Parts: sequence; C-alpha cells; structure tokens
Amino acid sequence: MLKDYRTEKIHNVLLAGHGQVGKTTLNESLLAAAGAISEPGQVERGTTVSDFDEEEIFRKMSLHTSLSFVEYQEHKINFLDAPGSPDFIGDVLAALHVVDSALVLVDAEAGPEIESIKHSRHAHDFGVPRAVFINKMDKERANFDAAVEACTQKFHKPKLPIWLPIGSGADFKGVVDLLKMKALLFPAGAKTPTVTEIPADMQAAAQAARDALIEAAAEGDDQLTEEFLEGKPLTTEEIDRGLNEDMMAGKFIPVLCGCGNRVSCAVALLDFIIEVMPNAGEKSAAQGFEVGSPDKPLTREPKAEAPFSAYIFKTMIDQYSGKFTLFRIQSGSVTSETDVFNTNLNRRERLSHLYALQGKKTIEVPRGVAGDILAVTKLDTVHTGQTFADPNALIEYPALRLPQAVYSIAIAPVKKADEGKMATVLGKLCEEDPTLIFRFEPETHQSLLSAMGDLQLEIALTKLKKKFNVDVERGLPRVLYKETIQKGANGHHKHKKQTGGHGQYGDVYLDIEPVARGEGYRFEDHIVGGVIPKGYLPGIEKGVKQALERGVLAGYPVIDVLVKVVDGSYHDVDSSEMSFKIAGRTAFKDAMAKASPILLEPVMEVSIYADDTHMGGITSDLNSRRGRILSMGTGEIKANVPQAELLNYSKDLKAITSGTAAFEMAFSHYQPISGRIAENVIKEAAVLHGDRKEEED
Repeated sequence: MLKDYRTEKIHNVLLAGHGQVGKTTLNESLLAAAGAISEPGQVERGTTVSDFDEEEIFRKMSLHTSLSFVEYQEHKINFLDAPGSPDFIGDVLAALHVVDSALVLVDAEAGPEIESIKHSRHAHDFGVPRAVFINKMDKERANFDAAVEACTQKFHKPKLPIWLPIGSGADFKGVVDLLKMKALLFPAGAKTPTVTEIPADMQAAAQAARDALIEAAAEGDDQLTEEFLEGKPLTTEEIDRGLNEDMMAGKFIPVLCGCGNRVSCAVALLDFIIEVMPNAGEKSAAQGFEVGSPDKPLTREPKAEAPFSAYIFKTMIDQYSGKFTLFRIQSGSVTSETDVFNTNLNRRERLSHLYALQGKKTIEVPRGVAGDILAVTKLDTVHTGQTFADPNALIEYPALRLPQAVYSIAIAPVKKADEGKMATVLGKLCEEDPTLIFRFEPETHQSLLSAMGDLQLEIALTKLKKKFNVDVERGLPRVLYKETIQKGANGHHKHKKQTGGHGQYGDVYLDIEPVARGEGYRFEDHIVGGVIPKGYLPGIEKGVKQALERGVLAGYPVIDVLVKVVDGSYHDVDSSEMSFKIAGRTAFKDAMAKASPILLEPVMEVSIYADDTHMGGITSDLNSRRGRILSMGTGEIKANVPQAELLNYSKDLKAITSGTAAFEMAFSHYQPISGRIAENVIKEAAVLHGDRKEEED
C-alpha cells in the first residue's frame, strides 16, 4: 500500500524529447534508482515498464504516454514517458495539461532535434517549467558545450548549466554538481554516485559557472537579491529556492547532463527533481469555468482542503482489463467508493477503486490528493478532456487543445460484413488517441481515417487486423471542393403539373448575389403584394438548400451566396409546399448557371518545423505545391497550401528532410481555382458522380 503523500511532496515530470534520445531508458534507471524495480529493463528486449504495448515492444519505440512512479526521500514522483514520434504529439500535449515540469532530453552528439525543440516550445506555451538533460555523454562525439549552445539558440531561452561533465565519450566519468560544488561520479553498473572533490583542472571553470548560477538564483527572490548585492554568501538551500523560482517564472532553463542508462546518474537526477524542480503544490491554480458557461471563470487551488476536482487527460483500453481513465486531481482529495460529478456528461460517476499505475501494473490506493495522477477503471462513458468535480462545488475545465490531424486515408473493409465491426473498433482506438479521427464524409461518400502521420495510421490499421481480424483497403481521400458565384443573376422556374385531381403549381423568381468569402448562405424574402403567400416560403428555401448541396459545375456544395425571393405566383387549389420546393430548387440552378460559377478549393495553414539546413528544400517544394509562404523563422515555416497538394505531404516531407521534420496544419479558407486545375476537378467529379440524376420529390 502506498503512503498518503501531501501535495507539496508530489512531483509530476514529463520525460520529453525526440525519438531514440533515451527517455524510456532513463525512466527505467529512475525506477531502479528509487527501488521501484530491481533492475532496469531494456528497450531492445521489450522488458521496460513504460513500453508495454505489443506494438511498442515489436517496434522498439514508445507509441503512447505511459505513467510510472517512484517513492524517493519521502516524495512521490510521477513520470510520464512521452513518445518521440511527431505522429503522437497529441499524447505529449495531453500530458502537458497535467504535469508540473518537463525534463527535455537532448542527444549529446546530435544536439536538440526537431521533436525536442517542439516539445520544449509546447511546454513553454503551456507555462510548464523545463529543464534540459543532455543525454548519452558517453557517445564518441558527445559535445556538451555545442549542445548547450544549440539549445540556447533553438529553445529561445537562456540556458544555465547546473552540472558540468567530467570528460566525454569513452572518458565520461560523471559531473560537477555546481549546487553542492562536488564531483559526482557515475560508474557503469553502480547503484549510487560516488561523491568526491572537483578535479583540479576543472576547479576554475566550476567556480566561474557557480558564480553565474548564484547570480541567476539571486534574481529569483527579492530577499536573495538583497543578500547577493550585500555580498552575503547564499546557502545551498537558498540557491535551490532561487533556481526553483526562476524555473517557475521561465527566466532560464537549467541544464544537466549524464548517461540515462546509468542508475547512479538517475539517483542524482532524483535529488535534483525534489530539491529544485517544482512540486504539485507550486503549480498555479487550475483555470476552469462555471458548467456550461465558458465566459464565467472559476479557479481551484492545488490544495487538499479545496473542493475536489480532477481533469481526465488520457484513456487506455485493454482488451483484457477494460478501460482505464487517467486523471490529475486538480484540487481537494478523493477516496475509493466515492461518487463524483462528471460536469461534461451531467451525471454522477462512482470511483470504485483508485489506482497508481506502474506501466501496465496497477497498485490500488485508498486516497488521492491534489496534485496526484491516478487511474480508475470501468467508466465506459467517460472520455479524455472531461472533468470530475465535487457534486456540491461544480467546475468544468477546458477541453484538450490538440492539433488537427494532418494525414488522411480513405478506408473500406475488404469484407462488407466487417463494416460495423471496423467502425466500432476504430471508435475505441480514437477514444484512446483523440488525434486519431474516424468519420464518414457524406459529400464524398468515403470513410476517412485521419492522423498526425502515416505511422499513427499504420499502427491503428495493424491493431485492427491483428486484434480484431478486420482487413481494409486504403485509398486517397477526395478533396472537399465547393462552388460559388462571381456576379449577381436572376432565375425563374414555373413548376406546373396536372395529373387528375389536385395538380402541382409553384412559380418562383429568384435573385442571387455573391457575398464575402466565409459568410455562407443567406435567404431573404422580398415578396411584395402577397404574390406568393408566406406559408410557401419555407418550401422555396428547402428547395434552394437542396440545390446548394450540388452546384452546377461539378456537383459540389455551393457556399457564400445571397438568395432573394423577388416574385412569383400561386394557384388557390394546386399550389403546395412541395410545388414551391421544386420551383425554388430549379430557379436557383437557373440563376447560378448565369452567375459566372467558379470552383473553390480548401486551403490549409501549414506550420513546418525543421532544421535550418532543410529550409531551402522545403520552401522550394511548397512553391511547387502552389503554396504561399506566410512567415519564416528559426526552425519554422508557416504557409498557406491547397489541401489537394497535401494529400501525401507527410511522406514527402520525410523524404525531403530524411525524417527529421514535422508539420501541423489547420483549415484556413477557400480560394477560387480556374484553368486546367478546375477542368481536371470537373472531369474527376463527372466520374465520381456519374450520370446520376437528382431525384425529384
């Protein structure tokens, strides 16, 4: 049974950084250093605590954020081991909603790679304090100074070394701890570091670095600043406090270094975490709002005596154990067998058992307090991004801020009978990973699976086939083109039929005009003198809306048009809503054909993150895709690019940059297309729609 920890004794640390930088290996060493496991597992052998999914073991890489913890020096430290692939950035962003700090790993030879840069940038955007751990100092070409300089340039924050390496490559022995002014040696295989005096040839450099450290620490606290200016020496505890406050304020990023595969190095890291990095009680108040009223803010302090509230940041579905719901307690405390209120679903939920997670292993806990991250099971209707709250003190927290999926494929089951099963399984996979989107697109009659990249899609389809025996065919999605008009025009149609008994009669004159892009559709009544009774206007509008579904050029939906009913006539006996619906639909088509109709294509705003050495190739490629560069900065390009040019961009960007770049995109606007591009779209639409005629009601 776990101890009952106070909030200020709990730390939540995200292990972030590029793929293959050593996050999972470091996590194993941290667990072993605190005695949570007897020996570190190995990624190559599939024996690590955090990479427990069979696909992770097979691919030897993290595919989701996993939770583990240690109990060390009367503290509980929760580690969230994040995936380093850009395809799973959603898991990183979800974790940033609930951690107190991030430890960003950087390869000592390669320096900060693109995902380490992105993770650090996202942490900054979330207000999460960061430290950098320059890993793999025992690599042949490890270069601490170059890595620190590169971090300073690419993380856009001053970097302050806390540890200096003693040697590098095969000669790496340990570090000089500038806080304690001692050398910490990390012999391979040792369980604890060896504490000794600073080597003579490093004493001058260590003293200079410590002086800079003390000056920075003094700036974090007014009292310390005063003591520093008066020439009073600062104690180790005062320096720790000043560094902590500087980290919280984001004034600089502490830099440590070492070898994540050495348990002795992990022990020193644990000491740094509890001495300097923020604890759960130092996190700022959680920002929420009154249930259903986002414009009415509420806050909750991270204190055990506050009303209970919790934020659900992840769900995991195990085919044997069922569904796990992971949440951070933002305020208050909770015990097993407690009813809480789900403010998103407006219903009570019973938290029958509370668990701390050690990878896939569950350890039951009787109570959780503000700041802790726990899990519950068997809450089938609960989803990521929802809020638990005390029924007598309701609050709702904002939904996860996740990027839009950037890569989509059209899928269909090989066996028609598997269609329902495919939808059910993919629905569950999307629940686990909210950046994976499965939907049916009625305008193109395709089932689409969208993700952050081809690897994420491949993983989902592999699970679909391996675990549920559903095989699918893949194809490219069809682009959602639109149609609009360029000038005003009028249209007319008189629908008149006599078939015995009551006939059909509806006579409609319409004027149409273009409106500003993005304004949509408007319908206005300009009838004078009652030539069409008010009761028939809804029928006319229904007909117009039906006509908007398929334009006259290529059968795509029509947008950004003003429709005015200006004249017409009716029959006392034969007129009906249906007659005016048919008349309105045909009158609109008549008007649109005269209004210089054009095709519109969707344009996406794309943010591309890459090393500066690839910028020339990327911009050249964007120009070839009809892209328009919006801005360029260090490591980032923003551009507007037609969606039709991005259907395979995930793969193409990897080819251009040898897999080192990443991108995000979101819909921006629609823009006109003409000439050969429009002609090709119209030809493809003719094949898509065939010669089928719209049924007349």
